[in-house]
Amino acid sequence: MAKAPLILLVNPWITDFAAHDLWAKPMGLLILASLLKEGGCGVEFIDCLDRHDTFTNAHPEILRGAPKRFGTGKYPRMSIPKPDAYSGSRRFYYRHGIHPVSFRKKLRESVMPDLVWVTSSMTYWYPGVRESLEIIREELPLVPVWLGGIYAKLCPEHATRTIGADMVFTGTLPELPGLIAEHTGFFLKNGPSWADLRLFPPPALELAQKLDYAPILTGVGCPYRCPYCASVKLQPELKRASAERIYSEIIRAHELFGVTDFAFYDDALLIDTERGLKPALERIAREGPKLRFHVPNALHIRALSREWCDLLSASGFRTIRLGLETATDAKNREWGGKVDLEMFFRGVENLLAAGFESDDIGVYLLCGLPGQKPEEVAEGIETVKKAGVRPRIAEYSPIPGTAMWAQAAALSPYDIQSEPLYHNNSFFACRRPDFTVEDMEALKKLARRE
Repeated sequence: MAKAPLILLVNPWITDFAAHDLWAKPMGLLILASLLKEGGCGVEFIDCLDRHDTFTNAHPEILRGAPKRFGTGKYPRMSIPKPDAYSGSRRFYYRHGIHPVSFRKKLRESVMPDLVWVTSSMTYWYPGVRESLEIIREELPLVPVWLGGIYAKLCPEHATRTIGADMVFTGTLPELPGLIAEHTGFFLKNGPSWADLRLFPPPALELAQKLDYAPILTGVGCPYRCPYCASVKLQPELKRASAERIYSEIIRAHELFGVTDFAFYDDALLIDTERGLKPALERIAREGPKLRFHVPNALHIRALSREWCDLLSASGFRTIRLGLETATDAKNREWGGKVDLEMFFRGVENLLAAGFESDDIGVYLLCGLPGQKPEEVAEGIETVKKAGVRPRIAEYSPIPGTAMWAQAAALSPYDIQSEPLYHNNSFFACRRPDFTVEDMEALKKLARRE
């Protein structure tokens, strides 16, 4: 058998007008790292979004970040020229994360890898991915570089043309052991684990330089097929971890790393939980320790029974986000039928009765979708305020492969099919005469107004 390869995992920069670390660890890379280590590979990790990088935070070119509540914070950043697609914007454009010199130093100081794997997230952050690869090529010119992640899967042709990776991986996790064997001659000893979420080792949190919080993934997939969401394309099957695995992963992170803040990354956290999340939380509520849980991805409102809300409160949930999307029931049915207003008011009532404060509960309202009127969003804002909780505008981002994509491409005045920068929700590429940029700004102000 060939010697075990050393694989360098890289979390690239974010390039955008603004970016905040709202519990945004590269969970996919950390899971890959743990599977690779368990399989016998050597693993190194460079996080270009490390908020605590000493060199970066002391550098005069850097606009320093700032810590926020519950482990969140602003990334350090450097102003960079705007891409041509954004030339009409008056906003400044930044590279968020560590200084490029720090990245080069880390690459030079690492043991020479056999492969470099780079992940990707939002499609419109690809300039940061491309720059990361350019530097990797300069510092490690003989090492093959593979690109994976969300952007790679949603825009494979663009990534192949633009990024310069040796492979753009769009397959599934169980395919990777075979690819490693094909390219290195090494056969991982844990092949079956790659196909079964229940067999995953805990994510390799030890690779992070400093943990202000820990990510938790109790399952993948979503049973709903909302036309604006790419969840089904990225994770077509609904899979759940066991209660023992969820509980032990949380306790391990707390005991080994002193973490007290945890963020759930699931798309459908409260769905299909009887043998997984629910008994795990019951045990935490019963035995401790005292922790804080946050759900930046919206909870499904239909699951918010009084029993569930009491359990969320008792086990330590602090940051609650709900996915109402719209207060127009007809539109909600058109968009997937996840919830109606009666469910929403009942769910909020149950949360408040369980002891959550109004400020703990934010409600996402989609804004700027094809076929949507500004008046519908304004109605949603007033509905959320009437319930006594906080509306949060979720600006629409057109996503390739979703059911709504063709409609968005047809109405947008920009070439969203060829240029992923136009997918940026803060750019609002689906602006139109009956829903203008000014309408969007007015709705965001209305949502913020007490």
